[in-house]
Amino acid sequence: MKEIFLTTVIAFSVFMLNAQNEKPTQYIFGNNGKITVNGFGAPIVEFSSKGGSIAVSTGGGGAVLLNQTFYIGAYGMGLATEHDLEGLKVMQSNGEIINYPTMRTSFGHGGFWLGYIHNRKDAFHWVVSTKIGWGSIDLVDADFEKDSHTKVGLDQVFVLTPQIEMEMNLTRWFKINIGAGYRYVSGVDKTYLNEKGETLSFYKSSDFNSPQASISFLFGGFGR
Repeated sequence: MKEIFLTTVIAFSVFMLNAQNEKPTQYIFGNNGKITVNGFGAPIVEFSSKGGSIAVSTGGGGAVLLNQTFYIGAYGMGLATEHDLEGLKVMQSNGEIINYPTMRTSFGHGGFWLGYIHNRKDAFHWVVSTKIGWGSIDLVDADFEKDSHTKVGLDQVFVLTPQIEMEMNLTRWFKINIGAGYRYVSGVDKTYLNEKGETLSFYKSSDFNSPQASISFLFGGFGR
C-alpha cells in the first residue's frame, strides 16, 4: 500500500509540474485561436499599357479581413481609356466583306482578390496581393451616338495580376494603397479573315500583358 501511495504522489507531482511549465498552444492566425473578422471596400485605378499607349482601368472590390492580416474577396475592372482600331475589314462565311471604320477596344474582367498584410499596425506597411479573374475582350463601335453598338471579335480570357504594395494607415477606417505588379492575360486567340482571305488576329497578347501600377482607396473596419 505504501508503494502504491508513493507512486501515486510522485506521478501527481510530475503531472502538476508539467502543467505549470506547459506552453500555450500557438496558432497560425494568432489571437489565441480566436479569429476576428472585418471587411473593406475599395475603388481601384490601374495604370498599364495597351499597344504601346498608356491605358487606365477603373473598378473596385471588397474583401473579408481575417485578423487584419489575410483577406479574401472579389473585384471587377474595366478599361476606361479609348484605344481605337481603324479600317477593320472582316470576311463573313458567305464571302461578304464587312467594313468597320472605327472600332474601340473593350476589356473587362473580375474574380477573386487575395492578400496578405504585413505589420498592419505600422503607419506604412507592405502588402502582397493577387487578383485571379476571368473576362472578355471585344471591339465595339466607337460612335457611341448610335442606337446600337456593333460588337466583333469577342474573346474570353483569363487574367492573373500579382502585386506588391505599400499601404498607409490614415484613420481607423481609411487607408491608401499604392502597388506595382504585372497583369498576365491568357486566351487571347480570336482570329478573322481579312478581305484577302488571310487569317489574322483581332488582338495581340502583348497588348494586354503589361507591367502595371495601381492606387486603391480602402474604406472599412481596420480596428486598433
